[in-house]
Amino acid sequence: MKLVIYPALDEASVTELERAAAEIGGEIEVIHATDEAEARRAIADADAFYGNLTPDLLAHAPKLRWVQAPVAGLENYLFPALVESDVTLTNMSGIYSDQIADQALAYILMFARGLHIYLRRQLAHQWQAGVPVVHLADQTLGVVGLGGIGTEVAKRGAALGMKVIAVEARRRPPLPFVHALWPPERLDDLLAAADFLVLCVPHTPETVKLIRRAQLRRMKPTAYLINISRGIVVDLADLTAALQAGEIAGAGLDVFEIEPLPADHPLWDMENVIITPHMAAASPHVAPRRLGVVKENLRRFAKGEPLHNVVDKRRWF
Repeated sequence: MKLVIYPALDEASVTELERAAAEIGGEIEVIHATDEAEARRAIADADAFYGNLTPDLLAHAPKLRWVQAPVAGLENYLFPALVESDVTLTNMSGIYSDQIADQALAYILMFARGLHIYLRRQLAHQWQAGVPVVHLADQTLGVVGLGGIGTEVAKRGAALGMKVIAVEARRRPPLPFVHALWPPERLDDLLAAADFLVLCVPHTPETVKLIRRAQLRRMKPTAYLINISRGIVVDLADLTAALQAGEIAGAGLDVFEIEPLPADHPLWDMENVIITPHMAAASPHVAPRRLGVVKENLRRFAKGEPLHNVVDKRRWF
């Protein structure tokens, strides 16, 4: 079998994949393409591909049976020809779950203890106490999307004594740390119940601008919105207007409908908004985990075993 890698990986990663292929046994050829022309030539008789597949590359790959995406979110990956093909697509779901959940927890703790306000006072050299605090064990954590990231968020909320309620499109068994698991049709009920609402859904056609002004108005005025999923899930103008009108208490945002967030955007100057530059997945463990997924799926593919993280291409996850 033949695996093509493109774009280029670092030399150490390529060496590790070649070593893994040798350990699997059999004839596994690993081609590391350094430019698109080389990738186009190599993919002509390839069985598998790791990297950023384009429509042009797929058109030159009549034997291709498996594509391993280097990312979890596939909104920029699922072009029509790939969706309609019989090529199996796998992604990197799971390699970011704990660190992104930690980021969501950081927002929750900052808001609960007023740290977002105290940090601004620190910068102004103001010794001033008296910021209201929230006792998290009295709060309801709403999780929209109970996949890998959402599950880790729910675990952390439950560990703090929070009542966890989630909505999820996929069927899944009950979890001991989730008080209630509802279908997506009950999103409005979750919006009304949550004191902290964490968005953990992937970007799919169904989640584009899932949260607009109408949804924000269903939330408590004391509630906080946290988005660590995709920026397109929240209408940026509607969120800004809701925050300006005091319809929700604040927002912790790592992703935005427009990135980078324009320097003159009003969210930058809002005391009740925490902004980070799409970095929630940052971790020293991401690169080795990503390589581990590729190596294990390469072994499985070569042995004819079921692959990890197979994507439903029509549902985008």
